[in-house]
Amino acid sequence: MKISAAFKNAFKVYSSHMGATLKFLVVELCMTLACLAPLLFLWDGKLKLLALLVVPFWLLLMLWARVNAAAAMRDSLNGGSLFSQQLADPSGYGKKLAYGMKRFGLLLIWSIPLIACLVIAWIHFAGNLDAFTVLRKVRAFGGGDLTTGGLYLVLILAATMLLVAVGCAFHSGDRHAFVRNNPKLVRKHRGKIMLCWLCGLISVLPILIAVVILVFRYYPVLDELMNIMSGTASLPDTKTTLIIVGVGTLLTIPLMPLRSLITAAFVDGLDKESN
Repeated sequence: MKISAAFKNAFKVYSSHMGATLKFLVVELCMTLACLAPLLFLWDGKLKLLALLVVPFWLLLMLWARVNAAAAMRDSLNGGSLFSQQLADPSGYGKKLAYGMKRFGLLLIWSIPLIACLVIAWIHFAGNLDAFTVLRKVRAFGGGDLTTGGLYLVLILAATMLLVAVGCAFHSGDRHAFVRNNPKLVRKHRGKIMLCWLCGLISVLPILIAVVILVFRYYPVLDELMNIMSGTASLPDTKTTLIIVGVGTLLTIPLMPLRSLITAAFVDGLDKESN
């Protein structure tokens, strides 16, 4: 199965039935927002702890929903519709949840370095530290140079986040094989599946461009970290920054189904070749 063929099949499904694609997107967004709803408790200081409900909400709903979405993609690549009852199919809930929990556990393993970095950061920077104490810690980490310390911290965070991304790419085809009742289907094709996942990043290109623009907007003031912390630095206009992020996000959201469809199409091709 060629990646180019998978991309072609995925784009065909995505573009030939835009109504179904948009309905699929709306359903997925609604489920995501439902899982994140407990975060609204953060607005009330007395109810902040209830925001932790987002964890069981996500595990119990989103893991099941992702398997159903993979089944809908399977059907759409074989003459069916991307928007169907598959998206809310309650059958086999326990089996789907158990599968999702297993994948979640595997991704947690990939996330160990990131979690460790966050815990270490919390240990060193938690509490009532003032801005200048934080800056002294960052400067010490950089061997006496504030900018170097900040750069080291950013690079470490980026490296651990990259490892998580690699884990997501490595396991991205698993649910599509699961809904075909053939988990072993992807075992010898991890490399190409990771390339499919990478190609799928074209769907988030607008937000990536927005991030790059923001980096260039804020990079000149990184040498003024002391002034930033003291509030005397001249930062780029916040309104313009929000507009850039907003435009990037709005252009990215409609393309999100295409990202998963590329991997789904590749696994579908593997399934057909094996039969």
